[in-house]
Amino acid sequence: MQVRIIATTSQQKSPVALLLKGELIQKLKVSRTQMNAYLQDGMPHYLIGNEFRFLESEIRTWLETYKPSQERLESEFRDKKGRTLEEYVTEKIIVETLRITKEKLVGLCKKEMPYERVGEKDFFHVQDILDYYRQGAATGTEKARPQSSKNTTKIMQPSQNSKKSFLMPLCQKVPKEVPFIIIDGSYDFKNHFAGSGLVLVENWDKATSFSNVRKIETTKSIVSEYLALLDALHVIKDQNINKAVIVTDQQAWAKGISINAKNFEETFKPYIKQFNKLWAELKGKVKVKFVGELTSGKKNALYKKAHKLSQEHKKGTYEIIEI
Repeated sequence: MQVRIIATTSQQKSPVALLLKGELIQKLKVSRTQMNAYLQDGMPHYLIGNEFRFLESEIRTWLETYKPSQERLESEFRDKKGRTLEEYVTEKIIVETLRITKEKLVGLCKKEMPYERVGEKDFFHVQDILDYYRQGAATGTEKARPQSSKNTTKIMQPSQNSKKSFLMPLCQKVPKEVPFIIIDGSYDFKNHFAGSGLVLVENWDKATSFSNVRKIETTKSIVSEYLALLDALHVIKDQNINKAVIVTDQQAWAKGISINAKNFEETFKPYIKQFNKLWAELKGKVKVKFVGELTSGKKNALYKKAHKLSQEHKKGTYEIIEI
């Protein structure tokens, strides 16, 4: 005689409960904006009625290989001038326009020809490229560029012997003893690297450059600009600088700076706290100016150095020993 044992209600094991959207946001420590981006990029979910439900184990597995969709990155792209990709062209078109090979294009990009990396693809603004080469590189002699080594960095420019010339006309309004810190930030969506580059100019002549990198998952490339600003504030505090001018390509910051934490993911909020604390501590010591007030604006050699360092995504300190 066989005896069947039927489990009672108390003996049955409850399945894993599905998470609500708000609960998953708390577990992942991301913003609602980031969560919506995940959903747009295909994050697995269940729609019961009009409400989302999630299985945490599925989400964790999906995030291990997650990359922002190329389509979304392209649709959300804005360059530092506020331009969308509608004003840019693809690699195929720029090769045909410049009448060069793909191999030549790769070499030009390595030599600082302007382009934008969006996700896995490169895009080019024709007018930016024409403006870049109109300065002399198209004649067959390439423009002088920063030459870097492990310990030192040189910026070479013809007929110049003082960094003061690169700080004109802004330096006319600032005493010589007040240092300039020229900053820029660059974000790599593929590797989630936020890089910052800084050039500290003292007494209108001595210059030291700094670079830093942090790994932060975000949908907002502006975080790299804020982190470059944060690094500049750390330099001011660590070196006991009484007054300083920070030069940035974020024109609105010259009128005032505020960061709304609600607009950013949880991963960035600790840096917002650091910034707010330092900004309050150094109030009255720091003035923020737009790079357009320097000689040649964004084409200024010192700004271009900061920009290049921000794209290297490395930590380091280098002496600029000559201009």
